[in-house]
Amino acid sequence: MAIESSKKEEIIGNEVILLRAYNEAKVIKGVLEELLKNGYKNILVVNDGSTDETKEILESFSGKIFFVNHSTNRGAGAALETGFEYIRRFGKVKYVITFDSDGQHCVADIQKFLKKFESDKDLWVIFGSRFLQKSETNVPFFRKIVLFLGKIFTFLVSGIYLTDTHNGLRGFRFEALKKIHLKMDSMAYASELIDEVRKNNIKYTEVFVVIKYTDYSLQKGQSSLNAINIALKVIYNKFFR
Repeated sequence: MAIESSKKEEIIGNEVILLRAYNEAKVIKGVLEELLKNGYKNILVVNDGSTDETKEILESFSGKIFFVNHSTNRGAGAALETGFEYIRRFGKVKYVITFDSDGQHCVADIQKFLKKFESDKDLWVIFGSRFLQKSETNVPFFRKIVLFLGKIFTFLVSGIYLTDTHNGLRGFRFEALKKIHLKMDSMAYASELIDEVRKNNIKYTEVFVVIKYTDYSLQKGQSSLNAINIALKVIYNKFFR
């Protein structure tokens, strides 16, 4: 397992920012520098078998961040579960904030999650949503269609309606990680995660976040064919396993 072959260090503090990265060498340095500049000292990155210079960039931050390496690319769900498991075992924190490594998320939005948790002690999971209010950032038309179909599909599968089911900016109270265990390795984990929230009767809410679309992030987005494959995997996992 990736954790067994990695340096094991305790993460102690109020929160930990968890990123998963696959071939993000072009942008991840800037993302990490911005997080550190804004005072976030507990940063855990799961390098999901990158074949570019992502690993070397993470090593250049040694002593400033925590990181775990997958030897091969296992997928977004597997990388997130590896991060969750590391935090379950070595984390002494209150909150976990998942954050994309491609530069789409705004560091300023992290405080919204932390303040929301502090104001409601029964709240265990917070989903970021770009659709709760109008944003200055324009969501590309095709992306809107894919995301709309995704939230309808997730509602049909899990019974939970969210305005933005595949937004990677999420918040978890540490206790939630003991209940939520992801088995799906691919991007299908997003629907599985929501179903885990339902099955465990976990209190959740949404907060508005801004997504910064760039040519880089759009090129790395899910294709329509991949979205169909993800839907089929979710159906199989829920009804036929």
